[in-house]
Amino acid sequence: MTFFRIAHIESSIDWGGQELRVVEQTEWLNARGYPTTIIARPGSKILAQAQKRGLPTFVLPLRGSLHPSTLATLLRFLKRERIDVLDCHGSRDSFYGACVKWLTSVAVVRSRHVTNPIKDHGVHGFFWRHGNHEVLVTAARIREMLIAQRLARPERITVVPAGVDPVRFHPDADSGDLRKALGIDDNRVIIANVGMIRPDKGQRYFVEAARALLAKPEKLPPLTFLQIGEATTQTAAYREEVLKAAGDALGRDILFLGYHDDIERYLALADMVVIASISDEAQTRLVAQAALMRRNIIATRVGGLPEMITDGETGVLCVPGNAEVLSEAIRQLLSSPQQAAQYRDAAYARAQREMTFEHMMDVMLETYRRAMAQTGRKP
Repeated sequence: MTFFRIAHIESSIDWGGQELRVVEQTEWLNARGYPTTIIARPGSKILAQAQKRGLPTFVLPLRGSLHPSTLATLLRFLKRERIDVLDCHGSRDSFYGACVKWLTSVAVVRSRHVTNPIKDHGVHGFFWRHGNHEVLVTAARIREMLIAQRLARPERITVVPAGVDPVRFHPDADSGDLRKALGIDDNRVIIANVGMIRPDKGQRYFVEAARALLAKPEKLPPLTFLQIGEATTQTAAYREEVLKAAGDALGRDILFLGYHDDIERYLALADMVVIASISDEAQTRLVAQAALMRRNIIATRVGGLPEMITDGETGVLCVPGNAEVLSEAIRQLLSSPQQAAQYRDAAYARAQREMTFEHMMDVMLETYRRAMAQTGRKP
């Protein structure tokens, strides 16, 4: 096997699923002999997390869309570290990546993690079409958008499935100590929502669905709802809105637990995972995590979620932005234990085939190799 050197450039300041994915990919690559560095802005949360985990990092003051001195510093770093592939994760990153493509023999890959509208006018369209060798996307929906807008040729766009570690996320994980620490009785069914608290993640609808179920508990077991994840400074007002929506159930039947690295412990505690997103959702790894842990999944028909969940077979899909529909889906699944078990088994089998970290990284490495072939570099 021939190894090559990789750098991820991620200019985001905040911390979320995209940044976590980059960090975990970098850990995997370095552990398997592919020297990989994260290029990040000073003061960013991805930089702090990468350094905390002992990963190679390079601090770069990514200012504006394109700054000459920053570009010069980046080019010197790529040459000094003999980087073969530069993976760019945002618009600002891709502008620098395009210059790297035009000025060096480094293979440039552009990654797209979200399904929100893609800018295709002016310089944005030019950089999409000419500023990379290959494109990685986290949902088939994103690939369709790029093709429709003629921003990349179909053969250059690869869909990377969301993958997680099946050793870390498995059905037999123990959650007894956590249940006790949170003061949740053994007879209570736990329904969890996991994700950064922000409007597109739809926590308001999750909480409203929870309130509806708690208000009419007939023929239901005792329920506890968990929100795992935190807001950013930009979404603090939305967090307050969601907390207010929880009403007097807050702290009793609806618990906000904040951000946790050890998410597998909380998924082990949950009986059901609800993804209430209303927009911008790609193939979230939360589906893979829950499926590999044999948890039931209810999600909205947003972005790449229908690519991961087959409604009525591996989970339940609902229209987004409707708390009443969401609560009814939860109620029906709680009332049909045999059907719920069938969904869990089918989702687990599919996740073992298609949603492991190894499978995801094999797809990424093959894309990197294709990009390198276009530059004349031998992987």
